Amino acid sequence: MESESKTQNGDLSIYIHWPFCKSKCPYCDFMSISKNSSEEFDEVEILLLKDLETSLQELDVSSIRTIFFGGGTPSLMNAKTISKILNFITKNYKTNSNIEISLEANPATFSKEKLKEIKEVGVNRLSLGIQSFQDKDLKFLGRIYNSEQALKAAEMVTNIFSNYSFDFIYGYQSQSIDDLKNNLLMAVNFGCPHISCYQLTFEEGTPFFRLLQNGKIRQLTEAQEIEFFRYIQDFLERFSFNRYEISNYALKNFESKHNLAYWRYQNYLGVGPSAHSRLVFNNQKYELKKFSDIDKWKSSLYRNLSTYEYRNILMDYEQLEEIFVMGLRLSEGISIKSLKSRFSNDILDPILKRIDLLSKENLFKKSESQIKLSENGMLKQDSVVEFLFN
Repeated sequence: MESESKTQNGDLSIYIHWPFCKSKCPYCDFMSISKNSSEEFDEVEILLLKDLETSLQELDVSSIRTIFFGGGTPSLMNAKTISKILNFITKNYKTNSNIEISLEANPATFSKEKLKEIKEVGVNRLSLGIQSFQDKDLKFLGRIYNSEQALKAAEMVTNIFSNYSFDFIYGYQSQSIDDLKNNLLMAVNFGCPHISCYQLTFEEGTPFFRLLQNGKIRQLTEAQEIEFFRYIQDFLERFSFNRYEISNYALKNFESKHNLAYWRYQNYLGVGPSAHSRLVFNNQKYELKKFSDIDKWKSSLYRNLSTYEYRNILMDYEQLEEIFVMGLRLSEGISIKSLKSRFSNDILDPILKRIDLLSKENLFKKSESQIKLSENGMLKQDSVVEFLFN
């Protein structure tokens, strides 16, 4: 974009993608590369800062709301690099007084000293990918640590950070409700203020998908999925956790601000290979994506060319669909007033009529001000959105 096309993006969230991990998990379809080369790490750390600087120059930003280091395994990053990135942002842009700065961590990739360094340079929220505290589950999920290491990592995080999340994967054939209960109880006993529970999915192109196709592993039945889903909610509600999003539970004031920016369809910038953005230029909403091929991403930065693989204008109907895909994940739902202020009746009315139909089937709860899914609707969210827009 030329400088004259800068457009106010208001409060912005920034996602920084670290592409490396020690070992790629068999269920993962994110852009990540299994490497442990300090030389390549150093190169990418420098280029991430350059990508951030050049990407932000295109934007007229009033302030930075949240920053999230994701991946890959960003706990492999050098704390000095994290510091340089955060210093660049805070020196050149206004940041919210209560800015949330999150980093994802794998239990096998940090020491107590490294964790303290990460906190000292400005990270104030840690998302710990525990996945399970059970050895048999960790082995099945292809994790590179055992239950003892997971417990030790959880203890370190608990002692160093006050705002953190334990992330779990659930819903596979070798896992029982008791296993799930033990994981959740362990998190609660640690005093964890935010718990994410993601149902295992079999994404095309992953080793797990191939095993599923070959009949080596199987998915849970729909009845089992519902049993797990309801058990998590019932269990965590007893300990004052609020399910504010389909897979996310938090004690009061510990919701992930960064993820809420996605679900509320606010503007965000993605930096690093394969990172996505939703930004406004010339009063038009754009979908942007950085090069997924890390060599193309590097080459673009070395040659001072755009690092975007594509930039697409999102038409009103596409934006409306994205708002529903993201917003229906939230327990708060979607504001009808905001929809009516943003979209014409021609686009909106057919969708609202379909919602009225699904409300009669107990899939939606619709008031004068909000549209949200019922519990039954949350269990069928993908099908519901497909019905609304196809």
